[in-house]
Parts: sequence; structure tokens; C-alpha cells
Amino acid sequence: MEIRLKLTAVLLTITGIFVASNIYTLIPIYENVSKSLHIHESHVVLAGSLFSLFYAIGLLYFGPASDRFGRRNVIIVGMIAATCSTLMVGLVDGTFSLYFARCLQGLTLGSFAPAAFALAFDLYSERKRTLLLVFINTGFLVAGILGQLLSSTITTLFTWNMVYYFFASCYFVLSVLSVLILPTSKLPLRENRSVVSIMTSLLMNKSIIKCYGITFTLLFSFVSLYDAIGRFLNGASEQLFSLRAVGLTGAILSLFTGKMIEKFGVERTMFTGFIIGISSLISMSIFHSLFALMLLSILFVASISLLIPTIITLIGTLGGVHRAKALTLYSFVLLAGASIASPVVLLLNFQLVLLLLVGLFVINFILGTFLTQDLIQEKKQVKMNA
Repeated sequence: MEIRLKLTAVLLTITGIFVASNIYTLIPIYENVSKSLHIHESHVVLAGSLFSLFYAIGLLYFGPASDRFGRRNVIIVGMIAATCSTLMVGLVDGTFSLYFARCLQGLTLGSFAPAAFALAFDLYSERKRTLLLVFINTGFLVAGILGQLLSSTITTLFTWNMVYYFFASCYFVLSVLSVLILPTSKLPLRENRSVVSIMTSLLMNKSIIKCYGITFTLLFSFVSLYDAIGRFLNGASEQLFSLRAVGLTGAILSLFTGKMIEKFGVERTMFTGFIIGISSLISMSIFHSLFALMLLSILFVASISLLIPTIITLIGTLGGVHRAKALTLYSFVLLAGASIASPVVLLLNFQLVLLLLVGLFVINFILGTFLTQDLIQEKKQVKMNA
């Protein structure tokens, strides 16, 4: 059983990387797709946003669905459906079919994250579970760059359609491995309260709301920055490839977030992420050379790498017995931010994007300050009641 749990952890991490990669596959190939389908580039950008939106909707639906039908079943059926929908993307021939296929692809891929998070809570002890969640979320972050690298490389060597044939093949293999490896977990006890009622109560928690406010900006900032850099470098494919590849190293920091939280506390770790993010964005607005952007992109990715596991830890703690549903809402909010990033960036130049992101990180710093005060008050309240 121990070997099967280790294989499950590896499979969930790898699947998470390939699932999340499709949030980003269109970013480096907007121009290729628009020329191939003879449509305006803004229509391709919208297709990327629609994917993220329907992915977020999928997260909301499949979290509760996994409570009813089982985590393993939702992951397996979801990956089979994702194989078909991803193949459809590669076969599109116009604007409407692109929109439809990307929406369906987003919805089917949205089945993975909530079921995987819930399976982690069902199968693993607290320490191993925390490590697995960090690995899965590190995978999601790595996917932000890996998805772009694979997409741009495959398109350069073949055509943009091959990107989606490749991912469809990967999803089919992963669905077969899921059948062979994933164990069945016990279904949770049915509650008298509805899912909507539980989620509404979570949204009434002022500390959790502040966490969700920060969450919304994380992938928004990540997608916005790389999209803006791509436009700033004006499609120089070799430079973009190098910058994205180097940026991957910043994601490594998320693997050490757990130790940082243990040593310095969740609040200090969170503020460290804010400060690194603000510093890197301000520096980017001053230094525009490729070397500077490479170095500063590592720091920026590192800040996001610190913040995502930190916010997950906070939400998981604040969510209490309903932490699985709190994390489902977290995933929805995270992807909702990503879904509007590209259309916003399309309207702004590079400097204005950096200014916007600095503003968001400053707001996050302020939210973090209020959140810290809330946590201190809650700890005092617990001591008084003890």
C-alpha cells in the first residue's frame, strides 16, 4: 500500500503539471493560431480566457461531485473527457469551433484539481499531505512556463495543432495510469447543509475573504507578466524561450515553503513573497535588457512560488473541517484571475502592466497586514475560550 501511495503522489503531481499547462499553451502561439484560422489575434486571446473561465467553473462543480461519485472516478472520467476535448482543439477550423473546444477543454480539465486535493486529504497523513499539496501546486506553477515552452517548441517544429494532439496523447496515457494506480478513498459523510450554504459561510469569513483577494492576483500577475514580456520582446522566439526556461528555476523555492513556514511563520513567509514580488516588478520597469528580465523573472516566479503554498496553508487552516471546499473556492478564484489576465494585458503597454502589478502587490501587502491582525485576534480569542 505504501508503494501505491508513493506512485499516486507522483502521478498526481505529473498530471497536475500537464493539466495546468493548457492554461498557458495559447500565450506564445496567438499569432500562429490567428494566421492559421484567418481570425483576429484578439479572438485567440479570448479563447484562452474562456478556457480559464470554464476551467474555474469546472473546479466549482467537480469538487462537490467528487464527494458524491468518488475522487478516483472523477479524475479518471475527467482525464478521458479531457483527451477528447483536447483533440477537438487541434481540429478546429474557425472562431466558434475554437471557442467551443477551448471551453469544453477547460471544463473537463477542471475535474482534476479539486478531486486531487480531496484525495490527498483522504489518503495521506498531515505531514505527507502538506508535502504532496506543495508538489502539486509547484507543478501548477512549473506548468505556467513549461506549457509555454512545449507549445512554442512544438509549433516551431511542426504546427500549432500538434500542440493539442500531443497533450491529448498525454492525457490518454495519464487516464490509463490513473485506472491502474489510483486507490479508492472513502466517500465523506453526507451533510445536512448544502454545498452552497457551506461555501457561503466560508465567504462570510473575513480572514478567508482576504486570502481570496490575494489569491485572485497571483496567477493574474503571473500570466500578465509573461504575456506582456512576450509582446515587449516582439515575438523574438529564442529570447522568449530562454527567458521562460530560466524563469522555471524560481519555482523551486515553493519546495522549501513548508520549511520556511515552520521556521519563520506563515505571516513572515507571506510578506517575504510580497516584498520579492514588488522589488522584482519595480526593477523590471527600470532595467529592460534580456539579462535583467531573465534574472528578475526568476525573482518574480520565486515570489509567486512562496505565496501560493503560503495562501493554501492559510486557507486550509482557516477552512477547518470544510477545508476541501475552501480549497475548491481557492482554485476557482485563482483561475478566475488567470482568465482575465490576457484581455487586460492586450489593452496595456509593458510599463503600464508593470505599474498595475506593482499596485496589486502593494494592495496584497495591505491585505496581508489586516489578515495578520485578524489571525492575532483569533489566536487571542482561542486562548480566552480555552
